Amino acid sequence: MSLLKKNVVMALSLFATACVPIWQQRPETSPEALWEARRIALTQLDRWKIQGRTAIVQGREGWNAGLHWREDKGSYQIKILGPFSQGGVSLEGNDEHVILTMADGEKLSSTDPELLITKALGVQLPINALRDWIRGLPYAEEEFESITFDVEGRITHLLQQGWEITFSRYVPFKQYSMPSKIFIRRSEQNLRLVITRWESVQ
Repeated sequence: MSLLKKNVVMALSLFATACVPIWQQRPETSPEALWEARRIALTQLDRWKIQGRTAIVQGREGWNAGLHWREDKGSYQIKILGPFSQGGVSLEGNDEHVILTMADGEKLSSTDPELLITKALGVQLPINALRDWIRGLPYAEEEFESITFDVEGRITHLLQQGWEITFSRYVPFKQYSMPSKIFIRRSEQNLRLVITRWESVQ
């Protein structure tokens, strides 16, 4: 073999050897990059329903209730079953108008679901923000103070609107990974959500 051919073979061998580790090692995607892809996908998830239960603590009072929640392209229906010693309530509406139906059939309406619930039931529930938090997103209409992700880009801890939100468990739903246990706390208010079922809206 000529000297030129030997040099060419050696150069190619060295080049190939040097490149192998680069080809074999896949660059790790940061949690922040994974979160951005996840955020875009979840923002487009606007038709879903959940079943579960909730525990609400406000000061010295507390309630346990079943929860059915349905979202369909901006319209929602939330049924809280069995709390407030009234057999449950139902909240239906959209971003412009909401109707609260009491256990006795009385209907109350407002443009603000949180104010309506506070006046009717004496409990503060961050309904507007919950529509995003339940999907594992920060509330889109307000800035957040801090956010923490796991290695898969899912939120584990969020501070927003004075609320501290902890996402302690996720479950698979279609191509997504969705929250199944959420703890929400602010001052003397505590809200625990345990989601037992995620379903599609047909």
